[in-house]
Amino acid sequence: MRQVKSILVVIEQQQFRQPALERALALYNMQMMRASQKRRDLRIIAVMPVFDNSWDLTQVLSIEQSSEMKKNLLQKYEKWLDAYLRIHAMGVPVERKVICSRSLGKDLTSIAKEEGCDILIKAADVHGLLDSVLFTPLDWQLLRHAPIPVFIAKDHMWSPTGTIAVAIDLSSPDDFSLRLTNMRLLREAQELSKYTGCSIHIINAIPPFVSPATLDMPGLALDSIADSVLKDGCKAVLSFAKRHKIPAENCHIREGQPDEVIPSLCKELNPTALFIGTSARKGLAVALVGNICERVVDELDCDVAVITPKSVIERIPTSNQTKTI
Repeated sequence: MRQVKSILVVIEQQQFRQPALERALALYNMQMMRASQKRRDLRIIAVMPVFDNSWDLTQVLSIEQSSEMKKNLLQKYEKWLDAYLRIHAMGVPVERKVICSRSLGKDLTSIAKEEGCDILIKAADVHGLLDSVLFTPLDWQLLRHAPIPVFIAKDHMWSPTGTIAVAIDLSSPDDFSLRLTNMRLLREAQELSKYTGCSIHIINAIPPFVSPATLDMPGLALDSIADSVLKDGCKAVLSFAKRHKIPAENCHIREGQPDEVIPSLCKELNPTALFIGTSARKGLAVALVGNICERVVDELDCDVAVITPKSVIERIPTSNQTKTI
């Protein structure tokens, strides 16, 4: 959310409700309310990816017939998108693109780079149990590989009040990439809080200590080791919060696995949005282990802003080349 100059919005095909566009318009209006922000400074680019099964027939058609069929279908979708934007984005300048692609994740990422977008907003999809094994849904592709923060919008009216939750990971203090991700999560959440007036709350899951079989020896106090691990984890979270001027009462720490603790805490806090990082696993690791943020996104009712390692380390061309983490 920090210093947003350009927003890429993924439009779902011919859906009456477009949560992603609603969030982009809300961010636009909130930024316009700030005295220092000028209307022309913020771009919204609405991209509608389409694919029609009839295009599979183009293999038996001539090149001219195939091109004409695709052209007519794209014009049909463009007219629908133009009509939708005239009604639902009245008074807000929105650029529009309709793309035909079989590799939507790669093409959306390319557009984000070409247009110098600062954030990508997409509506949440409904996923099945075998999605990570048989195929990768579009929103999961973006969560794993997008070079910019990805905002997953849920299908509900957005009421930007209350709290913004930030899920930090302090399990590896020496991991430089992880430290950068935690910092980026907090900075993005703080910028959104400026627009909405929401308070920042930090949430953290401390995995329970599991004693290896080799430590199961007489006279060894495993309970004291577990208590020490929990206390150290709590101290690390409170120290992080203190450095960034987050009140201790806004820190929520619970023992357990992240994919269980985070949804539980979010149900209690009922935040406007959750900011979370992702390990961006891929291949067999995803099928066997999965990404925590993907499991969390499916369980939450609030919007979820995801920061990938690639979005922290890589730089994409933007109008503001001096941004820092």
